Amino acid sequence: MKKLIVTTLTLVTCGSALALPVGNPSEPILYTHGIYWGSYCCEPCDPCFSWFDAWNIRAGFYGDYVFNRHLEVDHKDHENGTEIDDVELYTNSGYLVLNICDRVDIFGTLGATNLHIKTDATSWGAPLSLMSELYFKTDLSWSAGARAVLWGCDCFTLGLEGQYFQVNTETDYFVNYDSGQLNYFNGNDSAHYSEWQVGLGVSYRIATNCPTFAMVPYAAATYARSKLDLNDLAFTTFSNLFGNDLDLKLEDLDNKKPWGYAIGLSFTMCDLIGLTVEGRFAGEKALYINGQMRF
Repeated sequence: MKKLIVTTLTLVTCGSALALPVGNPSEPILYTHGIYWGSYCCEPCDPCFSWFDAWNIRAGFYGDYVFNRHLEVDHKDHENGTEIDDVELYTNSGYLVLNICDRVDIFGTLGATNLHIKTDATSWGAPLSLMSELYFKTDLSWSAGARAVLWGCDCFTLGLEGQYFQVNTETDYFVNYDSGQLNYFNGNDSAHYSEWQVGLGVSYRIATNCPTFAMVPYAAATYARSKLDLNDLAFTTFSNLFGNDLDLKLEDLDNKKPWGYAIGLSFTMCDLIGLTVEGRFAGEKALYINGQMRF
């Protein structure tokens, strides 16, 4: 019930989105003051250059909640049902950033991701229509990427980002709603999900003076490729319609739409800490939340 409520609220508030977060294109220049160095809450710029202006570190929380990553069967030899109805990925991670000269971010995440698929069995090439769910175990995931400010004029910023994400997991069990049968796997049925993305975005900073509070809306266009390798998982489930066993083979999946766009909003305080909320549209339903601070 809790999962259903969260899903419903996200669909209503965020629409549809892409899997990998884009992030604010001006993020490398948003955090110019740190907890230990350069903490001037009423001063928008450092008064002079110091060694810590050349590089700094930020850390925080990274949460990406994908409610439907539109995937389809990689092999197009099925006449019907090649598109998967619903693919969910929920990721909670720690977020670490190395900033260079307040212009470039090199970042990485480390956390846990849970994968879940719900679709009509014809998507897998089954000879009959029955709803099914495939559950995966929650496993370690990571991502790495970089973000750079290409151009800035007054409060406008143009930025470019690129990143890679992956999770190695294992299938847990398969639910067949035609017969109510559960197929449990032995723990050796591995799966691998990976995705890479590039994005180009623009942002606009609206700020107050002393103390400095800023609101930074942004929009971006993305190109992404993803793949779910199920290692040709094959098993037998029971069919009430035919009254006998039904053999299923789950083939690899990839994304249906590579292009998308994102809309987000960042709030920062004293150029020191901030919170970003993002929705990414055209191909998926997702919500991204990121909180971070500079040291």
